[in-house]
Amino acid sequence: MKRFFLGLIMVFTCSIAAYTQTVEQIIAKHLETTGGIAKWKGFNSTVIKGDMILGLNEIYPVEVYQQRPNLNKTIMTIQGKKVILNGYNGKKAVQFNFQTNKLEDNSGYIPETFDSDLLDYSGKGFQSVLTGTEKIENTDCYKIKLIKNTNTTTYYFDMKSYQLIKEENSTESKIYSDFRKSSGLTFPFRIEVKSADGESDFVLVFKTIEVNRAIPAKEFDF
Repeated sequence: MKRFFLGLIMVFTCSIAAYTQTVEQIIAKHLETTGGIAKWKGFNSTVIKGDMILGLNEIYPVEVYQQRPNLNKTIMTIQGKKVILNGYNGKKAVQFNFQTNKLEDNSGYIPETFDSDLLDYSGKGFQSVLTGTEKIENTDCYKIKLIKNTNTTTYYFDMKSYQLIKEENSTESKIYSDFRKSSGLTFPFRIEVKSADGESDFVLVFKTIEVNRAIPAKEFDF
């Protein structure tokens, strides 16, 4: 009986400890354990190479170029030919149309910031809410929502390592794993992406992530 009550006390104590963490503390610990705020603010570009896995047997090499403030380009190799899937060079956005097999202007594209929304989130106008805890992939996680206008993104942080395990919004969810360091910053080398409609699910497996590599301007010529 004594062991039973001791068990209850331990569970209760752990539950209280979980909620003594504030949103600010959880996100600050996440940023610190993944490299530190100074390094994240000094993160200006990245070149990623790996594979996109569709279904069971479709594997396509991909390259991703990203540069501050919001430049980006994604290339997929299909049957030995490199195809630009999408890109934005600060003035023009493009997207590959698989029905016409042509790269077309994407007039409805909304530029995304290079930095994660977690970095200086309050200064960017986000309201933050710690909604509790949840188990993701057998990992106990803090569950935090960042809200801005009508947009809400939910983040799940490992309660022990403060690593970001999952994030989701109204259109898709991403599960992160295989964390490794590159130039002092921690990145997931595996991302499982699931769309809300279930029609465009895929997995990204990265082989290399280069940080602050000089990217020639011609890479963003579309």
